[in-house]
Order: sequence, then structure tokens, then C-alpha cells
Amino acid sequence: MAAGFDRYYQIARCFRDEDLRADRQPEFTQIDLEMSFVAKEDIQSVVEGLIQRIWKAAKQVDIQVPFPRMSFAEATCKYGSDKPDTRFGLMIAQLPDLAPDEHTVAEVLVLPGGAELFATRELVPFNDLIGNSQKNNESK
Repeated sequence: MAAGFDRYYQIARCFRDEDLRADRQPEFTQIDLEMSFVAKEDIQSVVEGLIQRIWKAAKQVDIQVPFPRMSFAEATCKYGSDKPDTRFGLMIAQLPDLAPDEHTVAEVLVLPGGAELFATRELVPFNDLIGNSQKNNESK
């Protein structure tokens, strides 16, 4: 920490000194936050304010804060990922009636408006798939 400041941030150019991978850029810019005696909400508030000011200064776009939040448990349960893409409303639903026993979870991906996108005859193979899955589980 810098003397006399309980929090500050710096923008730093970084270079990865590890093997290159397809999902990682070798060079990037990061925001380094230095904060003392803070809670999770303090960090979120500082980052949201920083992003809001950057967008306003660079693109004259007003960003609404606070950003939507969800817990890790909610994200993995509803979206199957800890970094969910919430733009399309594709959530996982649990169907306890399809599970063969209380230790098994039957999950499906819900497609909003899917009934208008597919003809009934196109969905028949999925009914067969679910039926075969249930029969296989019952025979075990």
C-alpha cells in the first residue's frame, strides 16, 4: 500500500511468461486494486464505478450500476457454469418427475419460445431419447 492511502488502483500492461494457450492472450492490460480492510461489496462498488466512468469518458455511454449479481451456486445450478451468458435466457431446469430415483437429477436446457421454433415432429426423437433413458435406468 502507498503511504497515506487506504485504497488505490493502477492500470498495468502485462506479459504472460508461460506457455501460450488458445484461450489466453500473451499480452494484456489489467487493473490492479490495492485496498485495505474491505468487504466484497466495497470491491464490487469500486470496480462498477470505474467501469461506469470509463464507458462514459470513452464512448459517452451510461452504464447502470449496480451490475446484476448471482452467487456461484445459482450460476452453476441455473446455467451450468460459473461464468454464465445470461443474454439469451437459456437456463437449466430440473425435472424431478423424470429422474428414476431420489439420488438422480434430470436436467434440461430450457429454450424460451422453443415451441414456436420447432415443429412437433422435430421434437419426437427427443421424446424417444427421454423414454429410452428412463427405461435404461429402470432396468438397473
